[in-house]
Amino acid sequence: MPRRRGQLRRRNLPATANIPLPQCDGSKLHPFEDDEANLEFVRLLSDPTFDADAYVFEVAIGGQPYALKAFIYYNDEEDHLALDDFERDLLSRPVAGNPAPLDHLDYYFDPFYNECRAYGKLVEAELNGEVAVRCHGYLMLSYKQEDDLDRRFGITDWNRPIEQYDMSPSKRPPLRATVKDLILEDPEWSPRVANKMLRDLKRMRKLGVYAMDIKPDNYKGGLLVDLSIALTYPHIVFQIKPEFQQQGYKNQDLIAFDAMMRDQNVKTRIRAFRNIETMRKLRSYKE
Repeated sequence: MPRRRGQLRRRNLPATANIPLPQCDGSKLHPFEDDEANLEFVRLLSDPTFDADAYVFEVAIGGQPYALKAFIYYNDEEDHLALDDFERDLLSRPVAGNPAPLDHLDYYFDPFYNECRAYGKLVEAELNGEVAVRCHGYLMLSYKQEDDLDRRFGITDWNRPIEQYDMSPSKRPPLRATVKDLILEDPEWSPRVANKMLRDLKRMRKLGVYAMDIKPDNYKGGLLVDLSIALTYPHIVFQIKPEFQQQGYKNQDLIAFDAMMRDQNVKTRIRAFRNIETMRKLRSYKE
């Protein structure tokens, strides 16, 4: 599930931040409930030169510190081109009263919606803030706040469709963001913390949340802070892809976890991928 930038094909975006998102089958994230009108951008935390799917800021809302992740627009063109005729036929059918997935691939692959689905699932399971950083909901940034980001931080690349630049700024679809606890300290790379990280990862997996993007930069204070390419059940990948390919996606975060432990020189015998394979062979483990 690579990150992609480019011209947006569709604009399946609500105009106001007052409904749970995304509007498709599965878990949803609710809007941020506090008064975001008092939002103040304190500083940019992410590297603006890195080709990522969002910019992360330290903000104050109502005087309280938060981390705000403002997402660029997503290009779903390659997702459409990658579908074969069988997959396209499956996805053209409405699901449980919701629109056909084919018309809303962004609901399943857009990094903003990926975080909404994953955090929505954690909220439902009452694990928000326990296995990953606490998410307080999503919000939409006004055009004045977007102008503020340009003026203060020089950020203008939001990957908007070209036609939006012909619109009045106040008429453009808003930028989308998730609001999370602000954690600034890097994790302690010790066997104790590594064990906690792996337990958290497995708890998410049992819920049907596959984080995928496991690396040191995505952890703060021992908690995962980035779920922007997570696959969360129900997901069309698990509907249209063959079993071996599904398993490959599911194994990705475990393999990446082991690589992260090696890269950080953590002296531990725990192996995420080896352990899960052993338990499968013993038939004593269920995801």
